[in-house]
Amino acid sequence: MALSELPYGRGDIILVSNDSKPKNNNEQKGLRSWLVVSRKLLNENGPFVWAIPFTTTEREYPLAYDWTKKGPNTKTYGTLLCDQLVTLDVTHRWTKLVEQTVVPTEVDLMIQAVLGYK
Repeated sequence: MALSELPYGRGDIILVSNDSKPKNNNEQKGLRSWLVVSRKLLNENGPFVWAIPFTTTEREYPLAYDWTKKGPNTKTYGTLLCDQLVTLDVTHRWTKLVEQTVVPTEVDLMIQAVLGYK
């Protein structure tokens, strides 16, 4: 497995593991799909991307976005956990581009709610 060589951009769905994590926490961990929400211009200037994890567990709370039912038509499915927006160092981890899509407006609104801006 190779390390990421190209910067990712907004709307890229990547496969990456953000392990290791402390035991008994509620953060998403393990190899999974992530939606990159930061712009490529930002990502080209450092090792980090801002991303939101997908889970295959159905979640129904205000900051969970049902990608399978409401998202763009992609091969990636599940629920986006918008309250778990994180930075990932993709330069020093193994990553794989799964596909490219658009970030739905509703997801942007959830990110704004998490960060507290309009």
